[in-house]
Amino acid sequence: MERKISVSLYASAFILTVIVFSAGVLVGQMIDQANQATISQEVGEISARVASTQLLMLLEDGGPSFCPVYRSALDSINMDVERIGHKLTYLEEEKGAYDIPLKKSYFVLEAQSYLLSKKINERCGENSTLLLYFYSNSNCTQCLAQGNDILNARDELRAQGKEVKIYSFDGDLGSPVADALKAQYGVHTYPSIVVDGRLYSGQAGKSQITGIILGG
Repeated sequence: MERKISVSLYASAFILTVIVFSAGVLVGQMIDQANQATISQEVGEISARVASTQLLMLLEDGGPSFCPVYRSALDSINMDVERIGHKLTYLEEEKGAYDIPLKKSYFVLEAQSYLLSKKINERCGENSTLLLYFYSNSNCTQCLAQGNDILNARDELRAQGKEVKIYSFDGDLGSPVADALKAQYGVHTYPSIVVDGRLYSGQAGKSQITGIILGG
């Protein structure tokens, strides 16, 4: 018995598949955009908290009695900055969602947090290690591995009671604040790290990073 192929049935199934796929892509894009908008709002809120802490440091005489207040505010800021960094990385690496203006705003926030940490280290006798990581998403085959080694070294040192704060910047993004920091520390290649003001160019393994920090 000869089977008849229904062209209209296959056409309808194809159209339905296209509609479902397109709807899924659209919903995914809307979710990514909503997440980016949320991150942008969080960046603005944390920037305001950084500014408030900086203003407090300017208004006070810098006496040690205020150091616990500074530390508490900075710890909260750094935790939120790190959390937002994870969100941006997830959107870029897992979702392919890139928002260059948002990333530049995040770099400003990182720079503010870095400068505040540096000031509190000086004023309150803190011994936190400040590590700047310069990478490129477009021109660096070693940068992903370098980033992982930095995080692993930080986690190992934290387990030993050594506080390490990381601030990462894409040096090829066209961010004025990243460009200013590169110029300040003489960064010309990727990957590069700056540990407490000292530049180390080229890829460094976890043990080398640990040695640099502990030896500093």
